Parts: sequence; structure tokens; C-alpha cells
Amino acid sequence: MNWVDKLERKYGHLAPEGLIRYISALIVFVFILNSSNLLTYQKLALNGHLILSGEVWRIVTFALIPVSTNFLFLIFELSILILCADGLEANWGTFKLGLYYVFGLFFISLASLLSPYVYLPGSYFIYLSLFLGFATLYPDYEILLFLILPVKVKYMAGFSAIMVLYSIFKTPEYGFALLLCLGNYILFFGSSLYYSIIKNKLRRQNIARFESASSQETSYRHKCSVCGKTDQSDPEMQFRYCTCKTCGEKGVAFCMEHLKEHKNNNGTKATN
Repeated sequence: MNWVDKLERKYGHLAPEGLIRYISALIVFVFILNSSNLLTYQKLALNGHLILSGEVWRIVTFALIPVSTNFLFLIFELSILILCADGLEANWGTFKLGLYYVFGLFFISLASLLSPYVYLPGSYFIYLSLFLGFATLYPDYEILLFLILPVKVKYMAGFSAIMVLYSIFKTPEYGFALLLCLGNYILFFGSSLYYSIIKNKLRRQNIARFESASSQETSYRHKCSVCGKTDQSDPEMQFRYCTCKTCGEKGVAFCMEHLKEHKNNNGTKATN
């Protein structure tokens, strides 16, 4: 992505390392404040109508609301979040990860503004976009589901994507808003996924053609030793076998056209 490289050369020094770790610490802090009744999630939640009414801080603060309501599950949630962020940062670098996160905030906020009366679990989509990005780059990485069952992240990501698509088709009036919430993933991975699909399709077509050609080659009974015609490729063609001294006792197959040339050159007879 050339435009990302250009931005990184210009603003890369501004990107903080370990951004998601700091955000995770803030999420824990918000969880504690909410549990202590010092702050409610409603004051931070994404709400397009309230944003348009002037509560612009919600554009950012919604990402600090944890998905889990239990502290133990919160720790597991944040450990997965940090794992995904560290993997993306190791592959991309600090700036690109930060840009990916900022675009996530932007697209989710935009979806809320375009559908101000639709409830969107904004922080969930932030987590999901990071997880999908990680699964795309490290599809065979295994996570212990429920701390017991090892599952590759590509299967978990596939299941999550299916659930999002199900929600889109179930409520098509909100489908665009839901799709927009994953705009950062589509922006960063859309083209590579498209070309990967095309590449796999072409590979399957090539394999099918090869298998078809191999099947045709192995299913013939007679094949001309000169031109390669077979009783499969040319069903009307007649074939003969020559057992002259040059061809040997086992015989060599010829189509009628090249048999005549062979007979003229060697003065031999052919058998059926």
C-alpha cells in the first residue's frame, strides 16, 4: 500500500510503540470505574445521535468499553487483543498498526453517524478487525479455546465473519452500517484477499485442466509415435503397429498418415 508508506515516511515518528497495550490499560481502568459506580459505560458509548448533539468524545471513548462484564473474561479478552496487536505490529510496524486502529475508529464512528439510531457495539468491531487482521496474516496460529481446545485462528475468524454476514443479511437495512464497521479491514486487506481468491480460482482451473489432460492421455489405446494423435483425440483415425527391424517386435503405433511415410521410408508392413 504505497499511500501507507508515504504517510509513514512523513509521520512515522509520531506513532507510539505498544499503543494497544496502553489502550488495554485504559480499558481496565474504565472497567474499574464502572464497577465502582464512578462512571457508566453509557457516558462513553457510541451513539450517533448524541455525537451529532455535541458529545463528540464518544468518537474515541467507545473503544475503551470492554466487551466482557466479568473481570476474568476481561483479562482473557485483553490478552487476545494484545496478542493480535503484537502480531500485527511485528508484521507491519508501529505506524501501520496505529493507522489501522485509527481507521477502525473512523469507520465505526462514521457508521454510527450515518445510522444514528442504530445500536452498534463499537468496541466489539475494533476487537474483531484486529482479530481478523491477525488471522489473515497468521492463519495457522492456534489459540486454546476455553484454555483447553486448540483451534486455529483462521477457523475462529471464519466463524466470526459468517456471523457478521448473517447479521447483515438478517437486517439488510443496517447491513451497510455493519459492513462499514469493518472498513479498516476491508481497506487494508480487501485487495490482497481479492487477488488471493482469483489466484486460487486460477490454480483450481489449472489443476482441473491438468487432470483432464492426464485422464485423456492415460485413457487412449493407440497413440501415433510421430504426431501424438490418439484414438481419444481422433476417434475416426485408424492406427497400425509396425514390427520392422527399426520398430522392434513389440511394434510402434502410427496413424495412417504417418504409417504411409514410415512404409515408404523403410519398405515395411504394418499390423493391426
